[in-house]
Amino acid sequence: MLHTICGRCAAAGPRPSQRQLPSRKSWSYTSEIRRQKYSSFLAGHQFVQNHGQVVRRYASSSSSYTKKKTPLKAKPKLSSSLPNVNPSASTRPAELDLPAKLPNTVPFSQKAAWVFSMGRSYLQFYKAGLKNVYHNYKASLSLRTTLGLPRYLPTSLPPARGRHGPSSAALVAQMESLSISRADFQLVRRSAHDIRRMLPFALVLLVCGEFTPIAVLALGNAVTPLACRLPNQNRATREKRFLLKRQALQATQADLGSATPILSGSNEEMTWLAQNFGNRDLVASSRTASAQMALRGCAVFGLVKSLKRAPWWVPLIYRPRLIRWVEYLELDDKMLLRGGGVEALNAEEVRIAVEERGGVSFEDSNLGPAQSVARDREWLTRWFAARKSILGLKD
Repeated sequence: MLHTICGRCAAAGPRPSQRQLPSRKSWSYTSEIRRQKYSSFLAGHQFVQNHGQVVRRYASSSSSYTKKKTPLKAKPKLSSSLPNVNPSASTRPAELDLPAKLPNTVPFSQKAAWVFSMGRSYLQFYKAGLKNVYHNYKASLSLRTTLGLPRYLPTSLPPARGRHGPSSAALVAQMESLSISRADFQLVRRSAHDIRRMLPFALVLLVCGEFTPIAVLALGNAVTPLACRLPNQNRATREKRFLLKRQALQATQADLGSATPILSGSNEEMTWLAQNFGNRDLVASSRTASAQMALRGCAVFGLVKSLKRAPWWVPLIYRPRLIRWVEYLELDDKMLLRGGGVEALNAEEVRIAVEERGGVSFEDSNLGPAQSVARDREWLTRWFAARKSILGLKD
């Protein structure tokens, strides 16, 4: 039996002598055989099926070739200009693509397949979120070094400074000198928040797999990074914060001897949020803000889950937490105004900014997406108007 060899090996190897050849016809490598072997090569190689063509070369030419690099997923980029106020989309949850609901008349096998595809969609969503958390933190390392923050210890701005320390104006001036925009500032802050929850959430995902959403219902936001929170989870959080804020404002009115409730979105509510609970000079001292007032300030900003806390916990936990949050809001306000104001924010960032400042509301839940964004922009504009004296703005 004769062994067939390719033309490349025949050209590169030693040529057989005439005596070693059984006959001229049996070994002749005609053009027809070349075409047949080349056709079988095209049919049997996955590379050709994927890329469609193979570049032919001579056997004496170089065998090196350039491989096409697989495009990587877009990673968060640092903003190159100060006016940039919107951080990377990777700091927010990705889109959740769920399969369409099936009617009740479908057989059990299709329902089981639908449940399996639903679990896979959740699993892919969580995996994408964890990848974004990792890439965000890697992108923020250079910024952390520039700002003098610990490189691998997940602390965020503004730093804990107690009752005395550099003001927000000094921090803004420092960021201006370092050419750091609000987008970079939010990247550092959100990546530090998420990286602290990455390991416990990854453990939950590893153990529970497709059943992670059920585990998240029990654990809540304590172990869930921002980039891994489901839309229903965020909606439930906003509803709880709205109810707790309303309870805090009602208790405040009761202390003042008024039975009239403070309406959501009213000027009176804005005064309490922007000028009282959001004023560091008022909440930092027990002389100007009692323990109950500090606890209510934490409630309106979503920093506590219940108003039923022992008063002796307030100076240890809740007042420092409120002071640091108010310092963050003051710093973020100044950087946002420096970067272009409310109109420079996109729709998602407007919603996040309003929620961080206590402006959550469910009374206008029937509004469309465009109307909701317009309402949030109007609320944020009123917030800045009420904080002119705190931010040192001129009329």
